[in-house]
Amino acid sequence: MPTSTFFNLPPPKREKLLCAAIAEFARKPYGEVSINRIIQAAEIPRGSFYQYFADKTDLFRYVLRGYDAALETAVMKSLDQCGGRPLEIPLALFDLVLAYIRERLDQFELFLGILQKNMGMDAGQLLSLPEIVLKVMERADWRGLEHLERDERRALMDLLFSATGQSLMLVFCEKLSREESRRRLAIKISIIRRGAINKEEPLC
Repeated sequence: MPTSTFFNLPPPKREKLLCAAIAEFARKPYGEVSINRIIQAAEIPRGSFYQYFADKTDLFRYVLRGYDAALETAVMKSLDQCGGRPLEIPLALFDLVLAYIRERLDQFELFLGILQKNMGMDAGQLLSLPEIVLKVMERADWRGLEHLERDERRALMDLLFSATGQSLMLVFCEKLSREESRRRLAIKISIIRRGAINKEEPLC
């Protein structure tokens, strides 16, 4: 996270640095992002940058976490829409996120650019998704499911959110249509719901 020195900057100077960083991350894959280009666009000395952030990863994490509030709102709203039932969260969240971004495309255009340039990166680990998953676990209605220990619930939520995130990324990066990506997500959730083992056949 940024240092206190960064937060003590005048708001216009902070905003200029963040805008320069977002533009650069949306333009190039993470590995090709240049700190030099960012500081030139932000008009700050190179030494000052390292008084604000530890390194490029620290800055990248902070840029992505600027979208955390919107993500958490979408997740919690999808949880409410499906009555708190964990296995119904993925499709509700998929629909909600796409509709939300479509309505605010101008706000999310650069964020989508960042995702498109870094499709192979696990952005969920850079966003505060693990913390959001814990909140969902506490609020979810686990009735009707097999008894699961806390670690098992966490593992199930990780699977559900991972599948949803992958499906959204395929749409964001224009690898699949919304309809096809949603159909594949529904199949994944169906398999998780019923289990893949044929209970009438002995395991090998």
